[in-house]
Amino acid sequence: MKIKVASEDLKLGMYISELDIPWIESPFLFQGFPLKNNEELQEVQSTCKYVYVDTEKTPVNLTTNLKTLTAAKQKPVQKKKRKPTKIDFTDTITLKRSNFDKNTFTENLIKARKARDKTRGYIDTMLAEAKMGKIIDTHTAKTLVAELASNIVENLDASMWLTQLKSRDEYTAIHSLNVCVLSLTFGRALGLNINELEELGLGALLHDIGKMRVPLKVLNKPGKLTNDEFEIMKSHPGMGYELVRGDKTLSAEVLNIIKSHHERLNGQGYPDCLKEDEISYFTKIVSIVDVYDAITSDRVYHDGMTPHEALKKLYEWMPNNYDTELMQSFIRTIGIYPVGSVVELKTGHIGLVVKLSESHRLKPVVMLIMNRNKEYYPRRKLVNLASSIWDKRDGKPEIKRILDAKEYNIDVKKIINEESLE
Repeated sequence: MKIKVASEDLKLGMYISELDIPWIESPFLFQGFPLKNNEELQEVQSTCKYVYVDTEKTPVNLTTNLKTLTAAKQKPVQKKKRKPTKIDFTDTITLKRSNFDKNTFTENLIKARKARDKTRGYIDTMLAEAKMGKIIDTHTAKTLVAELASNIVENLDASMWLTQLKSRDEYTAIHSLNVCVLSLTFGRALGLNINELEELGLGALLHDIGKMRVPLKVLNKPGKLTNDEFEIMKSHPGMGYELVRGDKTLSAEVLNIIKSHHERLNGQGYPDCLKEDEISYFTKIVSIVDVYDAITSDRVYHDGMTPHEALKKLYEWMPNNYDTELMQSFIRTIGIYPVGSVVELKTGHIGLVVKLSESHRLKPVVMLIMNRNKEYYPRRKLVNLASSIWDKRDGKPEIKRILDAKEYNIDVKKIINEESLE
């Protein structure tokens, strides 16, 4: 049985089962907890006007007079003003009131995962068909890209988070999928309509199809390519173009992306040494995304950079290679702390960035995975670094640095799998 109790009437030992605000908007890590000490009692009293106490989980000696406390329903209870309290993330984590919460995020993540897995299955088939020189099923590709585009519009953060599901041994397939998702994300930020997004996404999904005609000893060589081997690798855009050029359902824009995504503004790209005005707008978009995902991925010949390092590299390479306005827009889209980044807070806690804030670029939503002692939380919680609640507390949580997951042996892929699978 649950009884509504004014927060000022609470006693240590009572079991709080429900708050007067959603749990995700509160500073409490777990949904349902006993009041163990005065700090927790004061935290509840400073956060809520009333709560619901579970009489079955509360000691009998504390439930005797609980029914008389239901008078709180009949009269307003003034929230007590209290001094700022020092943050302890062990049991005080919050997410600002918004339409974004843990349950919604998980639901969106599962939905986005289903669309991603379905597309991944298609890519495996597509690459196998391309390897054997068969006709590519572009009709299915269009359907799947449309679904991905819809997910990007509805579940941007979840779709972005899933691009961290990378595997060194499955690079080409996952890279094709990630370039598609990231291109759709970028295109959405650029204001493309749904039809344009689907066209951009299709070209991105098919952009590396020609690699299936490159000998495996070249494609998967762990060391640096010789000049002859690099010439073979450089042939993949042209071979991809030849594989699908006969498909009359593919637009010229999609074909341009496949053939020209390695062209550069200074004419030093391949296969046709095109210059700035000769490279299409969509191709310029995919070119940026292609390199970003490539250098953030573990491959047979190198370990991937962190997203933050990759953005710095792209900015360095921008002159003469990539469109300045597009590159700056891409960096704004991905953010200073890109979704999927592993970050350490100034409090010592470790988390994964799961959502960017348009109005607070330095304060994303973070999923905490380790406490200040670098011990894994048994249950993960989202914390909104931009929440105004931190202004009332000492030692507000801020990002100290982006770190490499390997530093603390964090398996990001495992965490995402645990969060995104039903």
